[in-house]
Amino acid sequence: MRAGTLRFHGRAAELAGLDLEMSKEAEAVLDRFESVHGHVVPASVREWFALAQGAAVLRKFSNDDMVYDAERLGRAEVYYWPEDNGDWPDDVEEQEERPFDPVGSLGLLPFMVENQGVWVMAVRLDGSEDPPVVISFDDVTPSAVWQPQADRFSDLVHARIWDAPVHLHGRQLTLAGGGEPSALLEVLRQDFTPGPPTVDGTQRHSRDGDRQRVLLEQWRGQWHATVWAADEAGLAALTAAVDPTTD
Repeated sequence: MRAGTLRFHGRAAELAGLDLEMSKEAEAVLDRFESVHGHVVPASVREWFALAQGAAVLRKFSNDDMVYDAERLGRAEVYYWPEDNGDWPDDVEEQEERPFDPVGSLGLLPFMVENQGVWVMAVRLDGSEDPPVVISFDDVTPSAVWQPQADRFSDLVHARIWDAPVHLHGRQLTLAGGGEPSALLEVLRQDFTPGPPTVDGTQRHSRDGDRQRVLLEQWRGQWHATVWAADEAGLAALTAAVDPTTD
């Protein structure tokens, strides 16, 4: 199967530069997940994790984060009880490991863990074909707080692949002032195409078929722009377009 024939992840696969094939073994594992858990695997999640290199590609375009393969999806998680929330029973002195099923208990399907365990991302099994992604900074436990990360799983996959070269090889520019970078946004609206959306405030803009990219992020109240291009000429043109709004 060529990347362009994918229903949900064609652009992400194209950006990754891979001609991805489906795995019959992974499809069988996903079928088994449905029979065991009584949940349909959302179409976009199935499409990605049924790819022979789906998990490996998502892992490659990350900061060495751990991405579950199809076999790992839906397995019980382990947490320590009582949880570190100050509400221990009086007769308990030490924590113990306990299994936890986030699929059955919360309708959540974890699929990726940050390389040092800082966060966990999961798909919310809400019955939609391309479901939302949520993130927890409390591991996978009964009391974890889950926050929105992306409205659609396909957006999250696309954004991770889109962001990777910008984070690894981009040129960072600190924008003047601490408010909304209105001058830069005006330039981007006129000449650029919005990139894959996430709900964490990050903005992505590109041109020349994604060969020139601008990533806008806010850290501690200060906006930053990181620019990346596939070649030096593109980087020079892109920097010239962004520089007038910088210090």
